[in-house]
Order: sequence, then structure tokens, then C-alpha cells
Amino acid sequence: HGRTRACMYKGDAEYDTIKAIKQAVSIPVVANGDITSAQKAKHVLEYTQADALMIGRGAQGHPWIFREILHYLQTGQILPAPSIDEVSGVLLEHVANVHQFYGDFMGCRIARKHVGWYLAEHDQQRLFRAKFNAIEDAQQQLDELTEYFDKLAGEPAQSSVTEHISPAA
Repeated sequence: HGRTRACMYKGDAEYDTIKAIKQAVSIPVVANGDITSAQKAKHVLEYTQADALMIGRGAQGHPWIFREILHYLQTGQILPAPSIDEVSGVLLEHVANVHQFYGDFMGCRIARKHVGWYLAEHDQQRLFRAKFNAIEDAQQQLDELTEYFDKLAGEPAQSSVTEHISPAA
């Protein structure tokens, strides 16, 4: 890992140690730390010569980072950002699954951090997140997210989110 325990999540990841370990051992080495884009992933792989990457916080609210990295490593081209429809669909399914797994009470609380991660780019003033974080009802959370994304897309709000949720939810 590109950080010591004492560093926690502060500062920048340090890749020199990973590179030195890779040069010193014959087993596979996995690099980790501050990998938040396809370009950074390529840089870390090339610099450390690691055999693989492990993505942690870089995937929070950005689950498509894996396909972006794979595409960039294979083609050298950056994929376009996911559409609002895709972000909406993935986030609604994720929140519904959080509610189902943890139950309505804990699910509503746990969903808040996930929504914050997904919407960091779209809600930079944090206005929606402030409203969302006050919601205590699972269905109301889903309804508010649907309305939020409908407004982003310029569409009227739908009355139910069930059309957005996959059968796996």
C-alpha cells in the first residue's frame, strides 16, 4: 500500500516503496493508494511495475472506474463520463440494495454517505445532500433521488422509482 498506517488517508500515496518491493521479490505485487482515474492507474502500474492494482476509495461513488481503467490500458483512450441516466440507475439500485440489506432504519443512514460520493461532481454546493441527509424514510430517499435526477435530465419527476430498480434489488 502506498501509505503507512500512521499516514492514514492524509497526504499522497508513496509508490517508491511499492516499486522497491516489486524489484526485491518474485511474488506478485499489488499497488494501491490514490488511484482515482484511468491515467493515474496507468502511471502507477508503469512506475511501480506492479502486477495488479487494488482500487479502494477511488471507486466510492465511481464504480465505473474499473471499466475506465481497463479501456484506457487497452486503448490509451479515455472513456466518456457515464450518462446521467446511468449514474441515476446505478445509484438508485445501490441505495435500494442498501435499504434491503440493512433494513430501512440503518439503510437510510448508510445510504447517505454513498449518495454523497456519487453526487460529489453533480451537487458541488451540497444542497441536495443536505436535504437527502435529513430523510428518514427509505422510499422517500428513493423518490427524492429520482426527482433529483429527473431535474438534472430536464424531465418531470416520476411517481415511483421501481422502474429504475433491477430485479436483484
